[in-house]
Amino acid sequence: MTRRARKHLIKPLVLMLAAVALEGCISPTPDSVGRYTSPIGGAPVISNETPYSAALRCMGGFVRQRPVRIAIGQIADYTGKTEADGSGRKVTAGAALMAMSAMNKAGVHMVERFDTSVAEMELKYANNKLIGDDQHPNPQAGDFRKILAGSIPGSDYYIVGGITELNFNIRSENANGNGGGTPH
Repeated sequence: MTRRARKHLIKPLVLMLAAVALEGCISPTPDSVGRYTSPIGGAPVISNETPYSAALRCMGGFVRQRPVRIAIGQIADYTGKTEADGSGRKVTAGAALMAMSAMNKAGVHMVERFDTSVAEMELKYANNKLIGDDQHPNPQAGDFRKILAGSIPGSDYYIVGGITELNFNIRSENANGNGGGTPH
Protein backbone atom coordinates (compact mmCIF):
# COMPACT_ATOMS: atom_id res chain seq x y z
CA MET A 1 0.00 0.00 0.00
CA THR A 2 1.39 3.40 -0.96
CA ARG A 3 1.91 6.21 1.49
CA ARG A 4 -0.85 8.28 -0.14
CA ALA A 5 -3.31 5.38 0.05
CA ARG A 6 -2.55 4.90 3.77
CA LYS A 7 -3.07 8.61 4.37
CA HIS A 8 -6.50 8.52 2.72
CA LEU A 9 -7.41 5.32 4.58
CA ILE A 10 -6.36 6.62 7.99
CA LYS A 11 -8.51 9.81 7.94
CA PRO A 12 -11.87 8.01 7.63
CA LEU A 13 -10.79 5.42 10.20
CA VAL A 14 -9.86 8.12 12.72
CA LEU A 15 -13.18 9.88 12.14
CA MET A 16 -15.11 6.65 12.62
CA LEU A 17 -13.20 5.81 15.81
CA ALA A 18 -13.87 9.32 17.16
CA ALA A 19 -17.59 8.98 16.36
CA VAL A 20 -17.79 5.61 18.11
CA ALA A 21 -15.89 6.95 21.12
CA LEU A 22 -18.17 10.00 21.42
CA GLU A 23 -21.27 7.87 21.04
CA GLY A 24 -21.02 6.93 24.71
CA CYS A 25 -21.29 10.60 25.76
CA ILE A 26 -24.98 10.89 24.92
CA SER A 27 -28.00 8.78 25.67
CA PRO A 28 -30.81 8.06 23.19
CA THR A 29 -33.35 8.61 25.98
CA PRO A 30 -33.70 11.68 28.21
CA ASP A 31 -33.34 11.58 31.98
CA SER A 32 -36.13 12.58 34.39
CA VAL A 33 -35.49 16.30 33.74
CA GLY A 34 -35.45 15.90 29.94
CA ARG A 35 -31.68 16.12 29.37
CA TYR A 36 -29.87 13.70 27.10
CA THR A 37 -26.47 14.37 28.61
CA SER A 38 -24.96 16.09 31.63
CA PRO A 39 -24.15 19.74 31.01
CA ILE A 40 -20.57 20.95 31.02
CA GLY A 41 -19.92 23.31 33.90
CA GLY A 42 -23.10 22.51 35.80
CA ALA A 43 -25.34 25.04 34.00
CA PRO A 44 -27.99 23.18 32.01
CA VAL A 45 -30.31 24.86 29.54
CA ILE A 46 -33.77 24.64 31.02
CA SER A 47 -37.22 25.70 29.99
CA ASN A 48 -37.93 29.07 31.57
CA GLU A 49 -41.63 29.09 32.31
CA THR A 50 -42.98 32.48 33.37
CA PRO A 51 -46.48 33.76 34.16
CA TYR A 52 -46.63 34.91 30.50
CA SER A 53 -45.75 31.51 28.98
CA ALA A 54 -49.36 30.28 28.89
CA ALA A 55 -50.47 33.54 27.23
CA LEU A 56 -47.71 33.24 24.62
CA ARG A 57 -48.73 29.66 23.81
CA CYS A 58 -52.34 30.86 23.53
CA MET A 59 -51.19 33.59 21.16
CA GLY A 60 -49.49 30.84 19.16
CA GLY A 61 -52.92 29.36 18.41
CA PHE A 62 -54.04 32.64 16.85
CA VAL A 63 -50.76 33.01 14.93
CA ARG A 64 -51.18 29.55 13.39
CA GLN A 65 -54.60 30.60 12.08
CA ARG A 66 -53.48 34.03 10.86
CA PRO A 67 -49.69 34.06 10.34
CA VAL A 68 -47.92 37.38 10.87
CA ARG A 69 -44.31 38.49 10.47
CA ILE A 70 -42.89 40.66 13.21
CA ALA A 71 -39.66 42.62 13.26
CA ILE A 72 -38.09 43.46 16.61
CA GLY A 73 -35.85 46.48 16.85
CA GLN A 74 -34.02 48.07 19.74
CA ILE A 75 -35.67 48.04 23.16
CA ALA A 76 -33.49 50.27 25.30
CA ASP A 77 -33.15 50.75 29.06
CA TYR A 78 -34.31 54.25 29.96
CA THR A 79 -34.72 53.61 33.70
CA GLY A 80 -31.34 55.03 34.62
CA LYS A 81 -31.14 52.48 37.46
CA THR A 82 -27.68 51.07 38.16
CA GLU A 83 -26.34 48.60 40.67
CA ALA A 84 -25.06 50.17 43.91
CA ASP A 85 -21.68 48.48 43.50
CA GLY A 86 -21.14 50.10 40.09
CA SER A 87 -21.30 46.78 38.22
CA GLY A 88 -23.78 48.01 35.63
CA ARG A 89 -27.45 48.58 34.98
CA LYS A 90 -30.23 46.80 36.85
CA VAL A 91 -32.17 46.18 33.62
CA THR A 92 -30.57 43.90 31.07
CA ALA A 93 -29.40 45.31 27.76
CA GLY A 94 -30.96 42.26 26.08
CA ALA A 95 -34.60 43.33 26.18
CA ALA A 96 -34.91 42.96 22.39
CA LEU A 97 -33.54 39.43 22.64
CA MET A 98 -36.08 38.63 25.35
CA ALA A 99 -38.85 39.94 23.08
CA MET A 100 -37.53 37.70 20.29
CA SER A 101 -37.62 34.70 22.64
CA ALA A 102 -41.19 35.54 23.63
CA MET A 103 -42.32 35.85 20.01
CA ASN A 104 -40.60 32.57 19.21
CA LYS A 105 -42.46 30.87 22.07
CA ALA A 106 -45.67 32.22 20.53
CA GLY A 107 -44.72 30.75 17.14
CA VAL A 108 -44.49 34.13 15.41
CA HIS A 109 -42.46 34.35 12.21
CA MET A 110 -39.79 36.99 12.71
CA VAL A 111 -37.75 38.95 10.20
CA GLU A 112 -34.30 40.25 11.08
CA ARG A 113 -34.26 43.95 11.83
CA PHE A 114 -32.25 43.97 15.06
CA ASP A 115 -28.85 43.34 13.47
CA THR A 116 -29.01 43.89 9.74
CA SER A 117 -25.24 44.07 9.28
CA VAL A 118 -24.98 40.56 7.79
CA ALA A 119 -27.88 41.13 5.37
CA GLU A 120 -26.48 44.52 4.36
CA MET A 121 -23.03 43.04 3.71
CA GLU A 122 -24.51 40.18 1.64
CA LEU A 123 -26.50 42.72 -0.37
CA LYS A 124 -23.39 44.83 -0.93
CA TYR A 125 -21.39 41.76 -2.07
CA ALA A 126 -24.24 40.62 -4.33
CA ASN A 127 -24.58 44.12 -5.78
CA ASN A 128 -20.85 44.05 -6.63
CA LYS A 129 -21.31 40.55 -8.12
CA LEU A 130 -18.94 39.00 -5.58
CA ILE A 131 -21.30 36.30 -4.25
CA GLY A 132 -22.08 33.27 -6.37
CA ASP A 133 -24.84 30.77 -5.73
CA ASP A 134 -23.05 27.96 -7.53
CA GLN A 135 -20.63 25.63 -5.79
CA HIS A 136 -17.97 25.86 -8.50
CA PRO A 137 -14.68 27.51 -7.44
CA ASN A 138 -14.43 29.40 -10.76
CA PRO A 139 -17.82 30.94 -11.46
CA GLN A 140 -18.67 31.60 -15.07
CA ALA A 141 -19.86 34.98 -16.31
CA GLY A 142 -23.36 35.63 -14.98
CA ASP A 143 -23.01 32.94 -12.31
CA PHE A 144 -23.44 35.40 -9.43
CA ARG A 145 -26.27 36.00 -6.99
CA LYS A 146 -29.00 38.07 -8.54
CA ILE A 147 -30.62 40.93 -6.63
CA LEU A 148 -34.37 40.72 -7.07
CA ALA A 149 -36.74 43.46 -6.03
CA GLY A 150 -38.92 42.36 -3.12
CA SER A 151 -36.77 39.37 -2.17
CA ILE A 152 -36.37 40.49 1.48
CA PRO A 153 -39.55 39.69 3.43
CA GLY A 154 -41.30 42.62 5.03
CA SER A 155 -42.92 42.74 8.43
CA ASP A 156 -46.57 43.12 9.31
CA TYR A 157 -45.73 44.63 12.71
CA TYR A 158 -42.61 45.80 14.50
CA ILE A 159 -41.72 46.06 18.14
CA VAL A 160 -39.42 48.85 19.34
CA GLY A 161 -39.32 50.98 22.44
CA GLY A 162 -37.80 51.29 25.83
CA ILE A 163 -38.12 50.24 29.43
CA THR A 164 -38.91 53.41 31.36
CA GLU A 165 -39.71 52.18 34.85
CA LEU A 166 -38.20 49.73 37.26
CA ASN A 167 -40.40 49.09 40.27
CA PHE A 168 -39.63 46.12 42.50
CA ASN A 169 -42.92 46.45 44.42
CA ILE A 170 -45.54 46.31 41.67
CA ARG A 171 -46.98 42.89 42.61
CA SER A 172 -46.23 42.78 46.32
CA GLU A 173 -48.92 41.84 48.78
CA ASN A 174 -47.48 43.58 51.79
CA ALA A 175 -49.30 44.62 54.89
CA ASN A 176 -48.33 47.71 56.83
CA GLY A 177 -48.98 48.33 60.48
CA ASN A 178 -47.98 50.94 63.00
CA GLY A 179 -47.72 50.33 66.69
CA GLY A 180 -46.40 51.93 69.81
CA GLY A 181 -47.72 55.38 69.04
CA THR A 182 -49.10 57.69 71.75
CA PRO A 183 -52.87 58.30 71.76
CA HIS A 184 -54.10 61.88 71.50
